[in-house]
Amino acid sequence: MAAINIKLDTRKAKKDGTFPIKLFIRHKSKMAYINANFSIEERFWDNGRIKRGCSTIENVRMANNKLAMLLNEADECIGQLEDRRRLDVMNAKQIADYIKNGGKQHQSSINFLDYLEDYTKIINNTSTRDTYYATLIRLREYMGNDLLFFDDITKAWLSRYKEYRLSKSSAGTTNIDLRNIRALFNRAIDVDELVGQESYPFRKFEFAKATPRNLRLPIETIREIRDFKTDLEHQALARDFFMLSFYLIGMNNADIYEVTKIEDGRIEYDRKKTTKHYSIKLEPEALEIIERRKGDEKLLIYQERYSNFKNLTKQMNKHLKEIGKHESIKVPELVMYHARHSWAGIAAKKPIGASKAVIAQALGHGKITVTDTYFDFDNELVDDLNRKVLDITKSIS
Repeated sequence: MAAINIKLDTRKAKKDGTFPIKLFIRHKSKMAYINANFSIEERFWDNGRIKRGCSTIENVRMANNKLAMLLNEADECIGQLEDRRRLDVMNAKQIADYIKNGGKQHQSSINFLDYLEDYTKIINNTSTRDTYYATLIRLREYMGNDLLFFDDITKAWLSRYKEYRLSKSSAGTTNIDLRNIRALFNRAIDVDELVGQESYPFRKFEFAKATPRNLRLPIETIREIRDFKTDLEHQALARDFFMLSFYLIGMNNADIYEVTKIEDGRIEYDRKKTTKHYSIKLEPEALEIIERRKGDEKLLIYQERYSNFKNLTKQMNKHLKEIGKHESIKVPELVMYHARHSWAGIAAKKPIGASKAVIAQALGHGKITVTDTYFDFDNELVDDLNRKVLDITKSIS
């Protein structure tokens, strides 16, 4: 809670020997003040009130009433901020500006980087939190020692930042930062009501043009990866993890890492990326790998060997690239994402030719929408589709 009181600022006297009366705001061990526009000699100050006989004040009673009103208005403003749960993300100066502007906050006093940092602390999803934190690091690198306020972020600023990021990374990574900035702006406008809609800088702003990578592998290459023989354990583990993901409809590494049990022949889980509930029937091919790569205490050996899914992904991709360089495979940049993209590519092409809607359901795309509530998606459609994909892959041994 911010503390406020009326004080005589005796740190430095004016030329006439008087001192200014100020409203002091203390918050998070920092101090800010608002000038009350009254100056008196120190002897006429009495614990928040001006004494009678003060020659520099024409009407002492009226002046004391104004000081009381200033203190009361400040109290009300802080109460409003507390009710809106805004105090924790504001500093003393921002509170002072809010009071001075009659309960309105200027964008020029709101540090976007501080707001972003505070937001990352309340994100529950680890992957999402890491993504926003990475954006924060890159923004701080770009800004150097300069502050970044909401009203600094204009369409022109966004264009400059886009060009800067494109000089250092891909269009896809650049757009992650830009989308995170956009999401924070929307939150500041719609949730926290810190800035006005008129300041939104993304209208008609063009994101970096990203060409999606084609990671779909032909059926023959999937078979080569499945049948790849090696005496190196780390390569064998990577091969099996890749195929397990493929057999589980391209299930993401993070989600496989979190699986703890099998229920009635299915894996039931909430997808990390979208939080959408998802159910996969375990086909014999997947069950065979799960049995062969079973952990001592956890479901899979991968969960015991790696401290988190990021380390798992890093090592699997490293070893898959080794496999991909083999002359029978010839995919030197082979990574786990190839499994997911390849499953979708096989499902979409003839002789299967599945619809986009069923493939999207199978891959767990998108968050739950209002439209979704009108339908009871039939898991059997996805189960049948996965079986067809696996049968085509299995047709040649």
